[in-house]
Amino acid sequence: MRVISNTAIALDGRIATAQYDHVALGTPLDRAYMSVLRARSDAVLVGGRTFRNWPLPLVPDAAALQLLEEHNFPDGEAPPIEGRRWFNAIVTRTGELPMHGRFWSDPRVMPLVYSPGTLLVPGAVPGVSEPAAIAADLARRGVQQLLLECGGNLLSQWLAAGLVDDVYFTLCPLVLGGTGAPSLVDGPGFSWASAPRLELRHAHHVGNELFCRYSVRRS
Repeated sequence: MRVISNTAIALDGRIATAQYDHVALGTPLDRAYMSVLRARSDAVLVGGRTFRNWPLPLVPDAAALQLLEEHNFPDGEAPPIEGRRWFNAIVTRTGELPMHGRFWSDPRVMPLVYSPGTLLVPGAVPGVSEPAAIAADLARRGVQQLLLECGGNLLSQWLAAGLVDDVYFTLCPLVLGGTGAPSLVDGPGFSWASAPRLELRHAHHVGNELFCRYSVRRS
C-alpha cells in the first residue's frame, strides 16, 4: 500500500494558528489539488482533533477538479469519481467525536474509527491506533493508496514508522508564528541520524503558491 500526505503550510512551517482555528491557508487551487489526491486514493485519514474541527466528508469535489485543467499541474489528473466510495479513517485516543452532520450519512463515505479502546460509533475498529496496525487493516480492506490529511503529531508517527512514501505540500504566502502553533511535523521530533531524507519530485509555481511533492528515501 502506498501512503502519501498532503498539507497546506505557511512560510514558517505552521499548518494552523496557535489557537487551532480552522482556516483554509491555501487558495481554491490548493483545495482543487487536494481533491485530485483524494480522487487518486482509496482512503483518507485524519486525527481526532482535525475531525472535530472539520467533521465533513473527506471526498473529492467534482467542481474543484476542473480548476486544474488550465494550470498543467504535475500529477494533476484525477480518475473518474462518479459512483465511487472512499474510506474515511479517523484516529482518536479520546473518543471525542461529533456525531452530528452529514459525514456519517454521506453515501460516498465508508467510516472507520481507530482507537485504543472500544467506541460505539459506526466503523469502529477497537484496539487499533498505531500506524503499522492501521496500515495493515486498511491493506486487508483493499486500500492501495492512503492519503494522510492529519496534523503534525500524527504525521510524525507515520514518518517514524517508515510508512510514508510521498509528502505533498502547498507553500502559502503568509506567516502564522505563535508558540505552540502546530507545524507540518510535530511530536518528539527526530535526531539528525534518524530524520527522514526526501527527494524533490516536482515544484509547481502558480501565483503566490508553490506546490511541492517530495518522496521519502528508503536507503
